[in-house]
Amino acid sequence: MVAVMAREQQLALPVQLPDHALFSNFVVGENQPAYAHLQRLAQAEWQPQEQFTLLFGGAGRGKTHLLCALCESFANAGKSSIYLPLAELTTPSAASVLNGIEQYDLIALDDLEAVVAIPEWAEALFILINRLLDKRAGYLVGAAAKSQQRLPIALADLRSRLQLAVTFQLQELNDAGKVKALQQHAQERGLELSVEVGDYMMQRLSRDMHQLMAVLEKLDEASMAQQRRLTLPFIKQILQV
Repeated sequence: MVAVMAREQQLALPVQLPDHALFSNFVVGENQPAYAHLQRLAQAEWQPQEQFTLLFGGAGRGKTHLLCALCESFANAGKSSIYLPLAELTTPSAASVLNGIEQYDLIALDDLEAVVAIPEWAEALFILINRLLDKRAGYLVGAAAKSQQRLPIALADLRSRLQLAVTFQLQELNDAGKVKALQQHAQERGLELSVEVGDYMMQRLSRDMHQLMAVLEKLDEASMAQQRRLTLPFIKQILQV
């Protein structure tokens, strides 16, 4: 799925959202309230108390996955969405990409912590939220490493506006949940990853989900090149652990 990422000097920059980031393959763990809330947004009638949502938590907890899955869900419902990875747009002038995006049914803002301390960005976000409030339509869903109270926000009025958001702290998956997530992503690549192999990876590698997914991609490439299944001896050979 392609979403329009941004617009600077009238140039539309497309972002390819990952095909694997769907609600159907998100391993929920202890995050059922956030998961159910987001699933409902694309299907239910617009509610003013749900216009703003904030997901927060550390790396590898599924924030980006959920934002992309939500964009996909809106597309499937015939609604428009825009996904902005703010960590890639940290110059003050880049805040102009927010101009006019209230036209979308869904605005998904990732990595809010990367820009809220920048005065130009804080003001632009504050103005965007006000435009959405005036419009009385559409949703803004943001993701950040920390809660509204702990983010280093450059504008007090923006912090106040962010307090309006329905807020969920995403919890890290336990080891069994991470193995399940690895198995699902392996299956989507046409691979079979056994519980034994998953447990071995958890014992010998970083438990960070981003790093585990990067390892899975490496194993996928090696498996394809050597026409091998993901057996434990093959994993040990490739990873040297």
